[in-house]
Amino acid sequence: MKKILFAVIIITLAVGGYYYLKIDDAKTGESPENQKTVYSKNDVGLQFEYRTGPAGYVVEERMPVDLGTGLARVILLMRTEDSAKTPPMGGEGPPVIAISIFENTKKQFARTWADENAQYSNINLAQGDISEAVVGGANAIRYMADGLYASENIVVAHGDSVYVITGQFIDADSSLRRDFAPLVSSITFIKKPGQE
Repeated sequence: MKKILFAVIIITLAVGGYYYLKIDDAKTGESPENQKTVYSKNDVGLQFEYRTGPAGYVVEERMPVDLGTGLARVILLMRTEDSAKTPPMGGEGPPVIAISIFENTKKQFARTWADENAQYSNINLAQGDISEAVVGGANAIRYMADGLYASENIVVAHGDSVYVITGQFIDADSSLRRDFAPLVSSITFIKKPGQE
């Protein structure tokens, strides 16, 4: 009888311990909504972290068509749910987080570059104050702008590039707006090929 009681206690403890650990793992493990991945490209000197999965983003890279603009690359982060939709003919696409990378051959500061390139920085549509910021250890400017979509804008001058980071949103509580700050906080600049 003692052996049976002892076996029942051991089995109960084993099963209880197993479920306790499973529940603890579920609490600390990442749910599909919080899965993150790292975008890292040496040729543009940029690395950042973003959410993936059904509630996250899909990254799309676009190369410039007009090479005379100094635009080297555009990185678009589109909500996964929006990436499957086709924009209406002649209509606008959904709001996105965009990182446009420009050559900065004149080695201009962020504010000077933004003022001289208002068609890309949207600084002429700024609402409120333009403040100084630091992104990835580099000096930057930050401002809100209005247009087809309201947007948070950050212009960073780093090395021989200018990074224009734009988070578009329809309403102040949108997931794009909430995800913009963590993405910007995760940005680090990495060495480009040929840099020391």
